[in-house]
Amino acid sequence: MAYWVKRICLKSGELVTERELRVDENLFQGEAPVVGDTIKVMCRGRSFDARVIWGNWPGHNEGRPLDVVVPLRVEEI
Repeated sequence: MAYWVKRICLKSGELVTERELRVDENLFQGEAPVVGDTIKVMCRGRSFDARVIWGNWPGHNEGRPLDVVVPLRVEEI
């Protein structure tokens, strides 16, 4: 399984969408973090911590095919 951070809400309130992010940027292999988890992301040439706010809820990974890419939305912290 993989997950891709498709939307990032920056501290400034600006929303960065998948249109601005490269296809390979913030694409990770492994089990997707759940809402509330903190992960590292890259955006506009810098790396920072972000909290998952949408996309994967606890207990929803069971039965998902292994080739699924879980889309996530995060906020900068």
